[in-house]
Amino acid sequence: MPTHSLSSLFGAAAFFAFASVACGGSTSAPLSQATDDDAGTPAATDAASPTPSVDGATLPTPTTIDAAPGKPQPDMRLDPIEVGRAWTYNVKVLGFYPSCENGVHTATALSTSQKAGKTAHTVQSLCKNAGTYDYSVDNDRVYFHYLGAWRLSTDEPVQAGHKWSDDFYDYVWQDAGKVTVAAGTFDDCWKAKRDAAYESSITFCRGVGPVIWHYEDGLGNGYEAVLVSKNF
Repeated sequence: MPTHSLSSLFGAAAFFAFASVACGGSTSAPLSQATDDDAGTPAATDAASPTPSVDGATLPTPTTIDAAPGKPQPDMRLDPIEVGRAWTYNVKVLGFYPSCENGVHTATALSTSQKAGKTAHTVQSLCKNAGTYDYSVDNDRVYFHYLGAWRLSTDEPVQAGHKWSDDFYDYVWQDAGKVTVAAGTFDDCWKAKRDAAYESSITFCRGVGPVIWHYEDGLGNGYEAVLVSKNF
């Protein structure tokens, strides 16, 4: 879930394209994932064939409850934004940045709607005074709606060195490996970094979303937010 722009899912609009998102950015989201179709279904011949015991008697056919079609799979998108999901952060304001306030604040995915040809997830920003942002998630590719158009917040493929633009700034993926924050230790994490002399980035972990936000405007103003908990 960026705040956005790399400000992504839950942040402030000054950060233009990031998310995320939602957290989601989430963005992001973003995102390479297991879907409901990933569960394997045993071949019909195996399910129907009785199993003989050592004395020749027929044993009951094993059940396949665990492999039943439609069984929910883990949401391993980089920015898994869904209505009702919430990400709580410890926010620290850098310099002068009135959109955010110091303290613990929560970004929440509030609702969905159709907007300009995409399914939009409306997310309450982690920055208390920043309002809400709309994100659209397509696997690990996340869009945010800004100035009347959908902009690219995070892009695929998620691999070190891959670059993209949100129409305002350029970004690049950096492999962050394993990341530990107050909310836990997470694997398969990636930093979306703005191409700039100053540090502006969002670190996402698969199946979690944004775990570290660091936004600066080049003058020392901005915010840093670190994930302390999530509700899913």
